Amino acid sequence: MLVMLPAMLRASTPPVPSSPPERVIDLANIIEPALEAQLVASLRELEEKTTAQMVILTVAALNGETIEAFSLHTFEQWKLGQKDKDNGLLLTVALKERKYRFETGYGLESVLPDSFLGSLGREKLVPFFKEGKYGEGVAAATKEVLAVLAKHYNVQLGSSIPLQLHRPKAPPARITSNYSKEWAWQFIFYFGVFLFFAAVAAVVILTIVEKLGMIAGKIAGKLGMTSGGYSNNRSHSSSSWSSSDSSSSWSSSDSSSSSSSDSGFSGGGGDSGGGGASGDW
Repeated sequence: MLVMLPAMLRASTPPVPSSPPERVIDLANIIEPALEAQLVASLRELEEKTTAQMVILTVAALNGETIEAFSLHTFEQWKLGQKDKDNGLLLTVALKERKYRFETGYGLESVLPDSFLGSLGREKLVPFFKEGKYGEGVAAATKEVLAVLAKHYNVQLGSSIPLQLHRPKAPPARITSNYSKEWAWQFIFYFGVFLFFAAVAAVVILTIVEKLGMIAGKIAGKLGMTSGGYSNNRSHSSSSWSSSDSSSSWSSSDSSSSSSSDSGFSGGGGDSGGGGASGDW
C-alpha cells in the first residue's frame, strides 16, 4: 500500500510528500480531476495485475534543482516497484522549468529503455504540453507505457483511459514565395554555366601545356644532334639509376603513429533508478 506520511521531501514547490498518497500526485494542478481519476484507476490495475508501479508527479517548480536529481531522489525515497523486482516508473513534470523526466527501476530498464522513453516524451508529451494540454499529454504517454507493460507481462488492462486524446495539429508547412523559387532556379542555371566553362577552360589549358611540351622536346632533340649526334656505344652507367635508394625509402609500419582508438561506449543506467529520459518543451 502507498501510505501518506507527514514528512516532506525535497525543496520543490509545493513540497513533495515523503510517501505518495496515490499514483497521481498533481501538485501543480495541471491535470483535470476526471482524467486524474481515470489515470489512477489504470495505474492501480497495472499494479494489481503485474506488480509494476507507475507514479505520476507534477510540481510547480524545482527551485534550482535539476529534474534528473529531483526525480532520482524522489524515486529512491518512495521506493517505487516491488522489492527484488525494481519494477517502478516515475514520471515527473516541472511546470515552471518546462521539463519532464521518466525515471525507471532496474527491473523495467529492458522493457522501457531510455531510447523508447525519449521518443515517447518527444512524440506524446511535448506536442500537448506546448499547447498547455498537460493532462492530455500525461495521459497519452501513460497509455503507451501501459500498452508496453501489458504486452510484456502478458495481461489485459481493462481500465484504459477512455477519453479521446486529440493530437495537436502540426504547424502549417512553410510556403516558399515565387521570388525565392525563381532565385533558386537562376542560381542553379548560372552555377551550371560556370561549371561548363570552367571544364572547357581546363581542357584548353591542358592541351596547350601538352603541345608546348612536345615542341620543347623536339627542340631539345635537334640541339642534341648538332652537338655530336647519337652514339650507339654510349655508356648508360653514368645515367643509370637504382630502385634501391635506401636514403629515400619509406616504411608503412610507423609504430610511432599507430592509432590507439577507443571505441568504447558507455550507456545509461543510474543508481537505484536504473535509467530514464529527460526533456523539455
